Amino acid sequence: MGVTGYIVRRNGNPVVITASRSYVDIGLTGSTTYSYVVAAQDAAGNVSPNSASASVTTAAAPLPPLAVLPTWMNGLSAGQWIQVPSAAISSVQPNPLPAGTNSDSKVIAWTSFVMDTRTSKVYSPANGGHRNYAGNEVDVLDLEANTPAWAQLLAPTPDSQLLDCQSYYSDGRPTSRHSYYGVTLNEFNDRIMLFAGAQWCSAGGFHRATSSYNIGANAWSASGAHPDLPSSISVPGVFATALDPLTGNVYIAASSNYFRWNRSSNQFQSLNFISGPNGTESMSAFDTTRGRFFVLGGTNSDHHYYTVASDSWTQAPINGANAANVSGAGQSAMFYVSAIDRYLIRLADAGGTIYQVHPSTFEITTFPTTGGASIPIGVVPGNGGIYNKFLYSPRLGGAVYVPQYSTSVWFLKVN
Repeated sequence: MGVTGYIVRRNGNPVVITASRSYVDIGLTGSTTYSYVVAAQDAAGNVSPNSASASVTTAAAPLPPLAVLPTWMNGLSAGQWIQVPSAAISSVQPNPLPAGTNSDSKVIAWTSFVMDTRTSKVYSPANGGHRNYAGNEVDVLDLEANTPAWAQLLAPTPDSQLLDCQSYYSDGRPTSRHSYYGVTLNEFNDRIMLFAGAQWCSAGGFHRATSSYNIGANAWSASGAHPDLPSSISVPGVFATALDPLTGNVYIAASSNYFRWNRSSNQFQSLNFISGPNGTESMSAFDTTRGRFFVLGGTNSDHHYYTVASDSWTQAPINGANAANVSGAGQSAMFYVSAIDRYLIRLADAGGTIYQVHPSTFEITTFPTTGGASIPIGVVPGNGGIYNKFLYSPRLGGAVYVPQYSTSVWFLKVN
C-alpha cells in the first residue's frame, strides 16, 4: 500500500499526522532546541522506522514593546509622521572619503538598510557599490535613544586596499555594493546577511557572494563563511528577498527562480517553481501569521505568495481602490505588521502616503496618516528607488524612513 500520511515526532512525542511532506510547528518556546523524526504510515496502519533525527533551535522570544518610549516620540499617535531631530546619515561621512562619486550613494544608489527588531537599531552595512562608492563602513542609528544619532561602527577599508570588481577587498572585508533588497537580519546568529548585489567595480556588473556582519563582535565574517547565490540566478542582485523572522530563513524570488537560504544549514534550497512571480525589482515581505512569502509589483507586476507549508505559489487577487497605485511599482518598500495584520507599503514619491494590503483579501487601501506632507522624494533621477529603507520596529510600534542622505530620517507611528 502507498503512503497515506507522515507521523511527526518532536522530542520523541507525536505532534501531528499529516499528508503533506512539509510541516510548520507552532507554539514553541524561544531559544530552545527541538529534535524531530518522521515516520510514514499506510492505509492499513503500518508504520515505517523513524527517519534520521533533525534538530532546530527557535529564535528568542520577541522583546515586548518599550514601556517608556524615547522622548522624541512623546505625544505621537497612530498614523502620525514625525521627522526625527538631527538624524541625517551625512553626519557620519568618513574622513578621508573613500573612492567614488560621494558617500550619498549609501542612500540613493540602489541600497537597503536593515532593522534589528530586538533593539530598534537601523544599520547601513557596506552600502554604495558599482562605480558610485567604495566605502564599506557600517553605520547605525539607535531609535530607542532619547536623542537618536548616527554612529560609525566600522570604518571603511582604506583606498590602498580596495580591489576592483571583487567580492572582498584585500583586508578581507566585503566589497561595497548596491544591495537592492538583499539585506536581512539573522538574529539567531546575531548577523546581518548581505546577499549578492552590484559590487564596487569600474566595469559595473554583479557578484554572487553572500556575506555577513557580526553585530556583537562588530566584525565582518570571513570570505567563504556562506555559500554564493545559486548560478541559476541570472541577475544576482535585483531580486525579491524576505526574511522569516520565526526561523531566520530567507526567501528569494529571482527571475522566476525561487530559493530559500536555510539558516540552520547555511545552504540554499530550491523551491517549487510552478506559477510563481518573476521577482525582478519586486518588493516582498513575510506574513508570519500565515507562513507566506508575498511578492508584489516590480518590472512584471508580480502579485504572488508562496506558502511554506505546501511549497506552492498562488496568484494573489489584488483588488481595491488603490491597487493600480502599487501593483506595478518597483524598487519600493513593504513589510508585514502582525499587530495590525497588514502589509504596509511606501513608494518613493514625496509626501506621507502609505498603502496597506489586507493579507487575506489582498485589498489595497491607504493607511491613514498625518504630518508627512514635507517628506522629500526618496529617489534621485537615474538612481535606484527606496528598496528597504522603510523599516518597522515592533518595540516602537512604528517605521523609520530614510529618504535622503543629508536630511534627517522620518518616523511613522503605526500602532
